[in-house]
Amino acid sequence: MCVAGHPVAQLAAPSAELMTTSEGVILVDVATGSQAWTEPVENGWQVHQHGPLRLWNAVEDALSAWQDAGSPPQSDFGMTVDVDGTQRVWIGTPEGPTWRLPV
Repeated sequence: MCVAGHPVAQLAAPSAELMTTSEGVILVDVATGSQAWTEPVENGWQVHQHGPLRLWNAVEDALSAWQDAGSPPQSDFGMTVDVDGTQRVWIGTPEGPTWRLPV
C-alpha cells in the first residue's frame, strides 16, 4: 500500500500535496515547505524528508493509528469543533485517535 495515497494520510498532512513520478512519490507541504520523497533502492524504497515537518512520519503514524483502530470505514470517523474553533477529526469517539485540521 502506498501510504501517501491513503485518505487517512490527508488527515496527517492536511496542507500537503501528493505528486507521483516514475521513480516514486513526493509530498510537499505548501504551508511550511516541508517535503518527503521516495526513491527505489535494491529491495524497496528509501524515504527522504526535509523541512520543519516530518511528513512521511506523520502519515505513517496516522495509518498505524487507523490500523490499530481496526481499519474502520469512513463512516466511523467523526468531527468536533471546539469552543475555540479548533476542528478535530477522530475515529470512533472524540477520545479516539484524533487529527487537528488547519483553520
